[in-house]
Amino acid sequence: MIPLRMRTATIALATVLLSPMSAPAAPAPVELTAILPLTGSFALAGQSQQQGLQVLAKHVNATGGIQGRPLVWRFLDDQSNPQISVQLANQTITAGAQVFIGGGGAAQCRATAPLVAKNGPVMYCMSPAVRPEAGSYVFSSGVRSYDQIAAALRFFRDKGWTKVALLVTNDASGQEANENFMALLKQPQNASLQLVAYEHYMPGDINVSAQIARIKAAAPQALVIWAAGNAIATAFHGMHDAGLDVPVVTSFAIQEYSAMDQYAAILPSQLYFASSKWPAYEIMTPGPVRDQLAAFFASFKAAGIVPDAGHQLAWDPGLIIVSALRKLGPGAKADQIHRYIESLRGFAGTSGIYDFTTGDQRGLGLRDVIVTRWMPSKRIWAAVSDAGGSALKPNQRVTGS
Repeated sequence: MIPLRMRTATIALATVLLSPMSAPAAPAPVELTAILPLTGSFALAGQSQQQGLQVLAKHVNATGGIQGRPLVWRFLDDQSNPQISVQLANQTITAGAQVFIGGGGAAQCRATAPLVAKNGPVMYCMSPAVRPEAGSYVFSSGVRSYDQIAAALRFFRDKGWTKVALLVTNDASGQEANENFMALLKQPQNASLQLVAYEHYMPGDINVSAQIARIKAAAPQALVIWAAGNAIATAFHGMHDAGLDVPVVTSFAIQEYSAMDQYAAILPSQLYFASSKWPAYEIMTPGPVRDQLAAFFASFKAAGIVPDAGHQLAWDPGLIIVSALRKLGPGAKADQIHRYIESLRGFAGTSGIYDFTTGDQRGLGLRDVIVTRWMPSKRIWAAVSDAGGSALKPNQRVTGS
C-alpha cells in the first residue's frame, strides 16, 4: 500500500499538471490598425478591403504569425469622409501606432498624409490615386492611375479605337486621372488618338445627361470614365438612359462583385478595367507572382470567398507590413519600418514584383497593369491584354513577373 504522504503528494502533483495554470500563456497578438471607408459612398471598396485584410490575417497566422504572435486587425470606419479620416488618424498616432493602413479613397489619403509624411508613423494608403513624395512615410497601394490609363490607351491603339472620350469626376482621383490622361495624349505613341469629347461632373451629382449627350454626339469609339463609388453609377445611368453603348474603360476602383451585382442593370455591354494581374492567374506564366496568387486564391477559397480587386488591393500592403514586422520584430519603430520598405526590392506580391528603390512609394509600374473585360454570363474578369496593355493574341499567356 502506498503511504498516505506519497498518495497526497501524487494527487497534488497531478492536480498541478492538469491545472489550467500549468498551460503556457498564449502569445499576445500583434494589433494593427486599418482606417477604411466601411460606410458612405466608398463602402463597397472599404468592405472588400476589410475582408481582404481579415483573410490575410488567417493566412499570416497559419504560416507562423509575426515571430510566433498572431496578427489581429483593428478596423476604424472613416465613413468615406476625409475629416473623419484625419480624426481617426490622429487617434491612431496618439495611441502610439508605428504603422497603419490609411483611407480607401484619394481624398482621405491626401487629407491624412500631411500628418505622417515627414516623421511618421508609416501609413500605407489604399488608394492608387495619390502620389506620395519620395522618401516620405506614406506609401500607396496598387498601380498609379497614370500607368493604368497608359495601358488602356495602348489597348485602344491595338484595337483601332482612335476616337476617344473622357468623363471624370471633379474630386481628387478624377483630377489626378484628368492630368494623367492629358499628359499621355501628348506622348508620341498616342499621336493616332483623338480626344473627341471631354466632360466632367461633381461626385454628388445625380444626373449627367447633358454630359452624356455631348459625348454621344461626338461619336467616340471608346470612353474612359474615371470615377468611383456612387459617382460611377451616375455615369452608367446616364449612358443607359441615353442609349450610348460604346466600349468603356475604367479603373479597378469598382472591380468588385458587389459593384457588378448592384449596377448590373445599367452596366455598359463592353466594360473594361485597367487592372492588376490577378484575374489572369489561370493563364499567367509561371513565376513568383503566380506563386503568390496561388496562396492568395487558396486562402480565399478556404474562407469560402471569391476574391475581387478590393481584396487584392489590400492584400499586398498588409503582406509588406507583415514582412517588415517579421524581419524587424513586432516592436519595430516607424523609422525602421520606413527604411525596410524603402529598401525593399524583388519582393513578390500578388500585384507584381515590388521595387521601392525607385522612390515612387508604391513599387509597381506599367509592367504590372493588364486590361480585363467583365463577362457577366461567367461572372469573371477576363484578361484581354498582356502586361502594359498590348492586346492578347489567341492562346497567349499573360506575363506574370
